[in-house]
Amino acid sequence: MRLATCLILLTYCLAASGQDISNPRRYMFVADTLEPVIDVVDLRSEEVVYRIKTETLVDHVLVTPYAPVLIYANIEAQSVSFYNLESKTLARTLQLDLIPRHLVIDTSGRRVAVTDSQEGGFALLSAYGFSVEFELPDFPATGDVLFDPNDVDIYFSDVSRGQVGVLDMNLRRIFEIPVLDAPGDGLSSPSRSLDGRYIYVANTDSGEVFGINAFNRTVYKTFRNGAAPARPYTTPEGLFLYVMDERTGRFSVFDQQRFEPWAEVELEGGADLVSVGRFDRLNLLSSTMHRAYGIYDNIERRMVSRGEFPGTPLDSQGAADGRTAYVAFRDRPEVAVIDIETQKVRFIAAVEHGVADFVVGLTNNVCH
Repeated sequence: MRLATCLILLTYCLAASGQDISNPRRYMFVADTLEPVIDVVDLRSEEVVYRIKTETLVDHVLVTPYAPVLIYANIEAQSVSFYNLESKTLARTLQLDLIPRHLVIDTSGRRVAVTDSQEGGFALLSAYGFSVEFELPDFPATGDVLFDPNDVDIYFSDVSRGQVGVLDMNLRRIFEIPVLDAPGDGLSSPSRSLDGRYIYVANTDSGEVFGINAFNRTVYKTFRNGAAPARPYTTPEGLFLYVMDERTGRFSVFDQQRFEPWAEVELEGGADLVSVGRFDRLNLLSSTMHRAYGIYDNIERRMVSRGEFPGTPLDSQGAADGRTAYVAFRDRPEVAVIDIETQKVRFIAAVEHGVADFVVGLTNNVCH
């Protein structure tokens, strides 16, 4: 029996070693919470086809959609590593002067912004060059930043000053947009409209959501949505602005062209995650605070399906074609696969314990 088991494992290892994982758009990458590994899931077969062993535990994982480069970070070691998916080798590990609590890749996949929401600091990394383009040690403490599609500006929330900051990557200079009358209230990370004309940020303490004109850098419109709005979400088609209240469960939809209310529904327990379906019609709403989820229909303007996951979501991502949503769980070694159009749910077994972070090679989450 032991010999048979060994032969099976050997056959699997030989098959896996020959697996081509160089096209990131075909795969999902799932990091384990307790072991230094990243599982590579084929999105067609929905099975783990390769396991990457890392030198440290993985807190964040990113992938460039148009090149075979996987990027992962460890907070404790203050390191960011670049892994070559074509050769299946570690290309380089960078030791940073800041703690990489937040990593965001731009829409082209060429650059990665690293920030620390507790102690501050900023680093801009070259995803293809495996190097640091520049660092700003005095950068304000902030969460996820937002790349503008013109590949020049980076938007971020400066809670300490009650402002939205704009970092010009060419000048390496910060411009400030006053948002709050007095510092101290919470500000969500910013989101943008598809064309980059408007930037949205929520006051998480008062319920206000601000629409900022990116060209003249002034607050153009203010929306009100309950008491504790999550980060606003703008849809890939560019039609709608989604505003969620984590406390009341209120979910509001606004027409981005005319800034008029489109619909309003409620999700039990609130929501802070959105996976958008094709043509902005069917959208999966879920939360990092509870297991309930719902699917909202933008034409019927109501919830058409509700359910409950077996675990509390860590994060969600939508497939590039808008047909499928993927939801990972920190306390379960699996990823839920939701067919947004049929509302059917299935699961992909991955890693051994729970999911520390995951990423789909190409998603429709381009405006968040």
